[in-house]
Amino acid sequence: MFRLYCTRPGTTLARRASEGHNLVPRLRFGLVYVVSFRTVSGIYFIARIQANDYLVPMTSAEPQPTIIQPVTPQDEDQALALLVARAVPEDRAMRLETMRADLDGGDAPSATLLGAYRGRRLVGAVYCQLQAGRSGIVGLPGTVSGEPAASSRSLLGAAAEWLAQQDARLIYALLEQETEAEVGLVGEVGFQPLAHLLYLVAQEPEFPLVRPESPLEFEPYSPASHQRLARVVEATYQQTMDCPGLEKVRTTDDVLAGYRQMGAFDPERWLIARHAGNDVGCLLLTDHPRHQNLELVYMGVVPAARGKHWGYQIARHAQWIARQIGRRRLVLAVDETNAPALKMYQEAGFKAWERRSVWAKFPPVVKNHQQ
Repeated sequence: MFRLYCTRPGTTLARRASEGHNLVPRLRFGLVYVVSFRTVSGIYFIARIQANDYLVPMTSAEPQPTIIQPVTPQDEDQALALLVARAVPEDRAMRLETMRADLDGGDAPSATLLGAYRGRRLVGAVYCQLQAGRSGIVGLPGTVSGEPAASSRSLLGAAAEWLAQQDARLIYALLEQETEAEVGLVGEVGFQPLAHLLYLVAQEPEFPLVRPESPLEFEPYSPASHQRLARVVEATYQQTMDCPGLEKVRTTDDVLAGYRQMGAFDPERWLIARHAGNDVGCLLLTDHPRHQNLELVYMGVVPAARGKHWGYQIARHAQWIARQIGRRRLVLAVDETNAPALKMYQEAGFKAWERRSVWAKFPPVVKNHQQ
């Protein structure tokens, strides 16, 4: 990279040079150089420089501007390495595998990898994924040592913008450490604190050996019962203590579409809880066979049926299903401020194993996607 210090007065190139734009030599024909230079908006210009103009190499005190763009195929390994560097060593391989699978999603991949470049050098990266139900998730950027914080802000902002352009109405960012730097970064890009999630697990020894006795009946989901399930789920959100900030952000159908995407969907494991002929709750499970986990994606009880200890009955039924299909663990996430739910899960043998801070951004509706 070079900076132009002398050029013909009055030309466009001279004005651009006087503004301090960087020039890149492309070709030389005798005494004439063909160069390109980039403006602060990222637009490239082509111009010729005569022999009486001269180029001087930029010094280290004059850093090249940062450009945010999709990571090139040759830089993908380096970008992913930056992103998993903060993870504990035993989790890195699994995270790499998951991101690669999402990025290789065929003709319509659900994820993208954006990079921060200085010239041709990759100095940072961010991963984001569009999820069903008009939601998306973005990870914290990873940058090379010594890279200014402004690059992380640009990466995170660009990832949120990409998801918004895909019509995501809800964008999550999960903070594992919740350091002052992480909180400052997501806040500056427009994310708001949503909840602190506790990740709970019940191990196989806690699972009931036989089907638990319960006053509840469990009816499997079918397309014919979709509207019933949607009404039950919507009713369970009333006066909820689990992430109340999400109420009415998306439609119930969007929420159910998001739940359905989380793992291997089986309609036999989406259940409507019934009592005396009435729909009183729901239990939505999804399978992760590779990791020997069954996930309790969502469960809830309608307001009129609360206070009967039926949440406990539903959780125990989920554990029994986990044993029936040979899973070693039943996992879930719960808002740490939801004291009644935490007490119930503890009674059912669940234990906390991880805590994350969830921040959210609610993009305005993109005009091209308005109905």
